Amino acid sequence: MLANFFGKSNPANFIIIFLLFLGTYFAAFFTSFSIESLNASVLFYHFSILGLFLLMFFLFNFILSKNKLTLYNSYGFLLFVLLFAFFPNTMFDREQVILNLVLLIFLRRIYSLNSEKIVYKKIVDCGFWLGILFLLEPTSAVFGILIFISIALFQKLNARTFLITLVGFLIPVFCYFTYCFWIDKTEDFTQLFLWYSSYDFQIYLTKPIVFSLVFLGIFAIISILFKTPKVFLISGSYRKYWILIIFNFLIAISVIVIQKTHESDELLLLFFPTAIIMTNWLEGIKKPLFKNIFIVLFFLLPIIFFII
Repeated sequence: MLANFFGKSNPANFIIIFLLFLGTYFAAFFTSFSIESLNASVLFYHFSILGLFLLMFFLFNFILSKNKLTLYNSYGFLLFVLLFAFFPNTMFDREQVILNLVLLIFLRRIYSLNSEKIVYKKIVDCGFWLGILFLLEPTSAVFGILIFISIALFQKLNARTFLITLVGFLIPVFCYFTYCFWIDKTEDFTQLFLWYSSYDFQIYLTKPIVFSLVFLGIFAIISILFKTPKVFLISGSYRKYWILIIFNFLIAISVIVIQKTHESDELLLLFFPTAIIMTNWLEGIKKPLFKNIFIVLFFLLPIIFFII
């Protein structure tokens, strides 16, 4: 029943899944905050986050439909939203939400390089948004590897495309350097290049998070192992997209590992590739019963993990 309902893509499904997200958000909010702490500034903060999430969801669905990363259904959006139920703390850090919104804008350009239209402009845009990501979170510059993988897969990787990417990247970085120089705070700029990590992963060993990571990790690996052989039997863009998604997943893990400090909200970086990977596997399941079991597990397990 659930598999059949979410097996279609229409505005009604988007609204229902967004309402599901709102329910998850407010349930997590009222279990984490007291009523006495509510005031106008707190309400404004959370409503601004919800506005950012609405933009993120539209952008997520646009990337999926525009590049046909999944079939014509709502599974991808559903799994993307349900990932927040597994990691509710990812919903409350506005800076992290903004970072991931910019990351989706960056990925929109990365996945659009399949098209031959205005290729060089897209490459400049990729570099530009990578520069913005770098200013927001320096270690996210590692996502730049995706630019060259995408160019190699869909276009032609050479000195020209490398220089175009570099120019796009330097535009926002140079503007920030100029600003820091003007206000005599160049140390703020140099701090961007001082990467270090505490490698303290204790936050991931708390019960709800470790159970969620193990469950999702197992299904992500299963999805990759079962789907990849079938993908490589197909020629065309779909195979290239799958390779790009796998690298997106691996690079996101790398960026999380090298973060300066480790909090559960940075796991949001994994949501985009994880949702797409598991959706592609879910679409390949022939029997509706197994699809329904998988979806029901995604609904129930966050509640169980939270209780235990």
